[in-house]
Amino acid sequence: MGRAVAVRPCVIGAAALSAAATAFLVIGARVVQRQADAHGIVVGAYAPDRTGLCEHHVSCLPAGTATTVAQGLALVAAFVPVLVGLVLGVPLTARRTVLARTLAAGAVCTAVVAVTFRLVAARYALVVDGPGHGLLRELHKNSVTFMVMQTVFVIALAHLLRRAGSRALPTLAVSVVAWPAAIVVAQVGGLLLGMLAYLLTSWSDGLSAMLGTQTEDETAAFATLALAGCTAVTVITGRRTTR
Repeated sequence: MGRAVAVRPCVIGAAALSAAATAFLVIGARVVQRQADAHGIVVGAYAPDRTGLCEHHVSCLPAGTATTVAQGLALVAAFVPVLVGLVLGVPLTARRTVLARTLAAGAVCTAVVAVTFRLVAARYALVVDGPGHGLLRELHKNSVTFMVMQTVFVIALAHLLRRAGSRALPTLAVSVVAWPAAIVVAQVGGLLLGMLAYLLTSWSDGLSAMLGTQTEDETAAFATLALAGCTAVTVITGRRTTR
């Protein structure tokens, strides 16, 4: 019972973080839209090829408040998933039953933010160009599942470290360092899965119709599968280590 009570403040903290991030996305999107309307700028839905939005390395949003807030929207999408994972995972030393509930709580918290970003804020955040913004897009991929899986991975990794005897601060440091490494692994694994799908299309007309031209969502799905593999390895390792 004590362990459940110890986990509860972390869940509340993650929920508060999710609520604050969601509110910022909704309010920020309205601010950007009002600024765009005031300048007579029509921001269309996000298109991967940027057609009709703006030229490369040029923001199609008004300079100042609109661009700053849009950058904030992108930062929320890129970093809130890992922050939720750290809030829930670093203090977690309980057994697997509590881990399962914590993973579910983290997935829900991040999913709320991710869905809000995708539906409300992405059209503004993804048209801001310039140094660093391409990297931010790779961190969230405008994908709900990819963002959620990042939270799940961080929680699983932090739990493994805590159960193995690591203190909170070293666990935090290792998790922060391991997160971008896992993103790189997911990118590479996603590319390999995409190549495999491409090879399959050359053998089957039916598969070619489904996978011949991979969309941005399909590319993100492959990266999510690769990250899910990393998470599964982490969970299995945790079970063997703490058995």
